[in-house]
Amino acid sequence: MATKHDQNRAEKRERLVRAAVDAFIETGYDNTTVSDVVRRAGMTPSTFYNYYRDKDALRDELLETGASQILTGLAAVRKSAGSVEEFVRVACRGLFAAMVQDATNAALLRRNLPMLRSLVDSKSLQPVYAAIRRDIERAAERGMLRPIDAEFATAVVRASVLEIGVVLLLSPGSEVEAAVEFATMCLSSALQVVAETPA
Repeated sequence: MATKHDQNRAEKRERLVRAAVDAFIETGYDNTTVSDVVRRAGMTPSTFYNYYRDKDALRDELLETGASQILTGLAAVRKSAGSVEEFVRVACRGLFAAMVQDATNAALLRRNLPMLRSLVDSKSLQPVYAAIRRDIERAAERGMLRPIDAEFATAVVRASVLEIGVVLLLSPGSEVEAAVEFATMCLSSALQVVAETPA
């Protein structure tokens, strides 16, 4: 059981994160200062620095949380998908929905697209790319994909999903399902999915 001290620390950290997200949405990551965050959180700069070395460390924590959620989602899809195409479809649906259907996520991502694009190679996201690469390699080993360079294939998946997600963010009327079907069609072709033979 967590002590009162641990609970207070967790509550302060959560207040800082919420304040930072609100500031990143309102003024953008680049225009937000530590002073803006602590003012919104009703805290002092020294409290901020007890938790984070700088604004980038807080951003990295947000990225790591997002990456962890993506990995959890991919693991669930991996267990239930019966084919590569189904895996791609369900994984894209989950990711695109998380990007645009949660109002806070959508506002945060939309306001900070340049930063989002610049963080594609972030250390925090490397475990996600490694998982996708392993999935591609396993599918090829099982004959579900034609032999393919997993590094190139992972790059195609990464870039395609990011850019289709950006289109969804910038076009509020866009349908998630239309994006899912387009991504599934493109990625199934790019990954050279082997057609399933009828039973």
